[in-house]
Amino acid sequence: MFNIGIIGCGNIASKMAEAIRLIDGISVAAVASRDKGKAKKFAAQHCPDAKIYEGYEKLAAASGIDLVYIATPNTYHYENAIMCIKEYKNVLIEKPFSMSKGEADSIFAEAKNRNLFVCEAMWTSFMPLHEQMLKWISDGRIGAVRYISADLGYDLTDVDRLNDPVLGGGAYLDLGVYPTNLALSVLGDDIRLSRAFGRKLSTGCERDACYCLESLDGSALASFYVTMCANTVKDGTVVGETGKIKITNINTYRKIELYTDDDVLIEESEADGDIIRAYTYEVKACAEAIRKGLIQCRQMPWQKSSKLAEINDSVRAMM
Repeated sequence: MFNIGIIGCGNIASKMAEAIRLIDGISVAAVASRDKGKAKKFAAQHCPDAKIYEGYEKLAAASGIDLVYIATPNTYHYENAIMCIKEYKNVLIEKPFSMSKGEADSIFAEAKNRNLFVCEAMWTSFMPLHEQMLKWISDGRIGAVRYISADLGYDLTDVDRLNDPVLGGGAYLDLGVYPTNLALSVLGDDIRLSRAFGRKLSTGCERDACYCLESLDGSALASFYVTMCANTVKDGTVVGETGKIKITNINTYRKIELYTDDDVLIEESEADGDIIRAYTYEVKACAEAIRKGLIQCRQMPWQKSSKLAEINDSVRAMM
């Protein structure tokens, strides 16, 4: 059995625990919270056989854990990851991976020194439809990519952590990382931020953000909009010289469609199963990599997470 420990017992951890229950040979073996009562309630609901720890440090030091999933608030990812790595634990860190590129690179350096596995839980990178989209592009089905666009918004105004700068709140870190990851997946690391604009709440967190990325050679442009104040369409488009790909919901990937340059649909694929199953793809990929003795996942390598963190820094600084 491949044993996973979960640090942090919030909403995203609940979804992950439910997904892990669907995977044969993988289980949640331990959960930890600063509040033991919260950890007990979490375990009773999602993983009744898991050991319960009051305090993250105790889980990090526990034996028999193959991978620790870190689902604490954004600003705690770094310290929790370093704590686990120093206890020789492999880690899967919920997005955003860190609050800065400096933090991200420090995590990777500590892990490399100990030959430990680290991965960012950017679930879209592991979805079959995401990989199918990239294959269409690599196979030349739309020619050279010239433009990417997407919006992503939910009404999350009542979510306390998103209104709190101490917890790394704001629309961009919660939602903007998805379209930015899409741009990196399609265009590679040779991109930079060209423009960013955000409208701020009274707390200083941005309620929404518009930003543009461009390839270093000027051949491609990506334009994105994210908001925590409205339910948007959530779709994306990748436009090439000879065709285009339309993505239905860029952070859950329900369907992808391949079109010719004059908008004739020539191929489409739909997601298989419930959205909760999408979490299983990243967990399975991490377990497979660890079993093979790898310290990175092909779908979300360290360099990509480092570049994503660099762009995150630039967007937040420009807004």
